[in-house]
Amino acid sequence: MPINSAEFEKGSRESNVLLTEFLRSNYSSAYSLDELVEVMASIGKNLTREEVERILTSLEYGRKIESKMIAGVTYYKYYKFMSFSPPTRPR
Repeated sequence: MPINSAEFEKGSRESNVLLTEFLRSNYSSAYSLDELVEVMASIGKNLTREEVERILTSLEYGRKIESKMIAGVTYYKYYKFMSFSPPTRPR
């Protein structure tokens, strides 16, 4: 059943926004899935491992985060866009 915009604005912040903000504020570190589940629990969002994994997949697809497998464990890190460099003319 749809809700109106006033009801939508009253709602709590989405888990994906909270997770993105956490990763952005800690962009120099990478976290495993289990560590991120614990982080979400510590801020009052008790999500299952599968729910956090689904959020991470959508954030990675949207190029907000990147992942790498290290020693059999996948780690997630905020994708920090450093700067824009305009194309140069060939010489």
